[in-house]
Parts: sequence; structure tokens; C-alpha cells
Amino acid sequence: MELAKVLRILSDETRFRILKLLREGERSVSRIVEVSKLTQPTISHHLMKLEEAGLVVKRRYKKWVFYKLNESSLKEFMRELGVRLKL
Repeated sequence: MELAKVLRILSDETRFRILKLLREGERSVSRIVEVSKLTQPTISHHLMKLEEAGLVVKRRYKKWVFYKLNESSLKEFMRELGVRLKL
């Protein structure tokens, strides 16, 4: 995991809000759109960035796409951040 890349991705407020929403559990793209009041292409773009960083994983079910936090990657990120900051 590239720490600087993840920090850049998390610096975007929308992505950070999406992660906070996903803390509650798996959500469909349409649910994230509904809660965020943003357009589907905007949300999909942010989810793609989060997925590329390994922070979320997606699951397809028929025509639906669901996202959830990638707990292991988030733990790795926190560990790496702690090591770099010498916490």
C-alpha cells in the first residue's frame, strides 16, 4: 500500500464521507447516491478511486453493485501510518 497515494485519496471530502457511510455496512451505489445527493457518475468516480487504493471492495449482484470497506487494507493503512509517524 502506497501511503502517500492513500492519503491523497482520503483528502477528498466526498471520498471520506463515502468511507464513513460504508462503516455502517455494505451499500449499493444507488443508496450512496441517494444519501450523498450527488450524481451516480460522481459517486462511481469516487468509488473507483477508493477501490484502486484498496480501501473498498465491490460485489456484483445481477444489475446491482455493492461496496463495503476493505477492513484488512484499512488496518494495514493504519499500521503503516503509525509506523511512519512513530506512534
